[in-house]
Amino acid sequence: MGYLTRSAPPVLLVDADGFIDYRDSDLEVLKLIGQHVGRVAVLAPVLDAVHGVTRADCTRLAVSVVEVATSRLLRAGSVDMDVSLSFNERLCFVTCRAEGWTCVTNDPALRRLCERRGVRARFGLRLLVDVVVAGAVTPQRATAIAHKMQESNPLHVNERVIARFKNELGRLGAGST
Repeated sequence: MGYLTRSAPPVLLVDADGFIDYRDSDLEVLKLIGQHVGRVAVLAPVLDAVHGVTRADCTRLAVSVVEVATSRLLRAGSVDMDVSLSFNERLCFVTCRAEGWTCVTNDPALRRLCERRGVRARFGLRLLVDVVVAGAVTPQRATAIAHKMQESNPLHVNERVIARFKNELGRLGAGST
């Protein structure tokens, strides 16, 4: 007799840009992402760089705060990675690569590094689509959150990104107005 097994949900490691985008739009969505998409995590040094969010907030939202081993800190400081990335972005990459986790970022440079080196990466906005699909957030709320992200981070969440996001919602039959 065979057993039906379910794979563990993915670990979604949110970088500083992604965390700030949710902080500035609707931090509570991180809890819904954790409930419906995968375990949400943030590295302790990244959390320290995100002003206005505490470990207590992370506990309330079921976001795991991950301490970083010295060996990973040293690896993130190595010169064989894209120097345009911040130390914390490189640390997210190194951790995701070592653990097999998914890097959640709205930063195109970090996404490109992940893609070139075989690390799964997701846009923070894509997680909003996932919680809409799960029925945990309405398309209207997701669109409002996306617009708030755009207001606070117009460089990475620009009109083109918003248009792709709305098109994705539209393809789901989840109109965004």
